[in-house]
Amino acid sequence: MTCLDKVRSALSAVSANVGHYFAAKKAAPYIVWAEDSANDPCAGDVHEDIVTVGTVDLFTRTEGDPLVSAIETALESAGLLWYLNSVQHEDETGLIHYEWVWEGDNG
Repeated sequence: MTCLDKVRSALSAVSANVGHYFAAKKAAPYIVWAEDSANDPCAGDVHEDIVTVGTVDLFTRTEGDPLVSAIETALESAGLLWYLNSVQHEDETGLIHYEWVWEGDNG
């Protein structure tokens, strides 16, 4: 199972309202995830491993939404490294936006 499969599976277990690159449904709360870079360790001018880096974004109207801890638990259980990168209030939409950065090994 690739790390992309792990992310998709972990988030799908948390909510049915999950989209890859875009919001699957517009009603909050919803989760969007995407891969966006790589962090490939090299040794002797050769890639030793292929590591994908991406983000998970939760958009919610609920302060203290239980999806926050559910997402963190799901990422942890899937064996992915992650950290909470930011929490913002979006004035235009009135949504609270959580963003996690995750990293997973494809090897």
